[in-house]
Amino acid sequence: MTLLSRVQTIYTVLLLALTLHCSSAQAATVEPGITLISDSETIYLGDSIIIDVEAVGLLEPLDVSALFKYADLLRETTGTRIAVIEGRVVEVKLRRMEFIPKEEGRAFFGPLSADSIRGLVTSNTLIVDVQPQADTQWQPQDDDLSIDITYTLDNGEILQYSDIEEPTATTDAFVGQHIIADIKLRHKHPIFEEQLELPSFEGFDILKEFEERRTTEETVLDDGSIQSFRIVAWRYHLFPQRSGTHTVDDISWSGTTIKSRTQRSDFNRSLEGGELNINIAQSASQWWLPATQVSLVDKWSKDPRELSAGDEIIRTITLSASDVLANHLPDVTPLESRAISSTLINQQRSQSMNQGTPVSTATFTYRMVAQSPIPVFLDTVRVVWFNTNTQDIKEAIIPARRINVGLPDRADLLADLAIQGNLWDRFNLWVQSHLSHWIPWNVSLILLGLGVLLLGTGECLARIRQLRDTKRGTPERFLPEL
Repeated sequence: MTLLSRVQTIYTVLLLALTLHCSSAQAATVEPGITLISDSETIYLGDSIIIDVEAVGLLEPLDVSALFKYADLLRETTGTRIAVIEGRVVEVKLRRMEFIPKEEGRAFFGPLSADSIRGLVTSNTLIVDVQPQADTQWQPQDDDLSIDITYTLDNGEILQYSDIEEPTATTDAFVGQHIIADIKLRHKHPIFEEQLELPSFEGFDILKEFEERRTTEETVLDDGSIQSFRIVAWRYHLFPQRSGTHTVDDISWSGTTIKSRTQRSDFNRSLEGGELNINIAQSASQWWLPATQVSLVDKWSKDPRELSAGDEIIRTITLSASDVLANHLPDVTPLESRAISSTLINQQRSQSMNQGTPVSTATFTYRMVAQSPIPVFLDTVRVVWFNTNTQDIKEAIIPARRINVGLPDRADLLADLAIQGNLWDRFNLWVQSHLSHWIPWNVSLILLGLGVLLLGTGECLARIRQLRDTKRGTPERFLPEL
């Protein structure tokens, strides 16, 4: 294929892609037209209705006089936005108009007509059912406004609920046990000038999960219809600081609820916060840790089986617990060992929410230094905790382990031991340093001890023989000549 043929092929492909792009762009442009939009299908006489008018690609200003036949105009706002029609950037005219119907019955709004760049266009028609004027002395029903507060234990049992008399929990909470407090406000109609007083939960450590979360909820009524409610919710995680009876402050809710333009009413609702009975801790001699799950693990900076005398190693102990605050976790301190020194160099605490459950972690970092080349036994590390699911005492442990500390290989450490040690340490060090190159140091030490013992025995026998000869009067050797 020649160079010219390649250029022609590339040009053809680019031209085809550009044609497809332009076709898709034209298909996605906005068509000229007029649209009437409203959210209200039924209103009461005296209420207003809001209609949004969108006009696109019109050649002349839109005539909206047809909207005034069944209603009077209260106010109007206008605006624009940008759209693309046949490759041209045009403005979309926006008008928001608020009307008050003149009489009861069905009110028709539209259709509106106008000339556009593609000919005559006509809008849709809105039909609104205008009901007789409502009673202005309307008062909200009990179901229109409600307050609920629920206390739930960490094991899922309901401790107290405002709508039921008997709780489902089989026992009261303990000191420090996790309690979930859910406060929910339900209202059917919009509210303004709202005032709310919530409990302070004095005597509890508080962790807030969310506050004033606004959602909607659909409820099936007795007649089978579905009623939508507006929900405002709070969730607090409570941890009792002391035992006994805790009285929670009342909840107060007031404001003005609006059913329609002519139907509104002031309201004032309140609900008792309730009383919570808190049990004392079952163990007074140890740290009290009520939780649903606890784990205790450790991690070493290197393999402790390769540890030699004088080596430094970092041991990190991590304590994790569910349904516990970070400041409620105890300090974890391993027992001291005479052959390995342990120094706390850092500790950190953190907490997070995991699917609505508070999870806390405490990390303790220790610097450990091997002092002597002997076997070392690290004792079991224990954390006692109270399982709130099974209501019994349990332990999280790191099992005990043995570490065989080896001989050091560094000359500076050997010299330091030789200078600072006593006479036996120096002698032992000399044996280890010189004889261990050929035979094991313990075997060389035994042989050297046997040699010293033999020399000492020979010296003792010679002294005994000399004393015996002295007693017999036998000269030890001939006298020198005169």
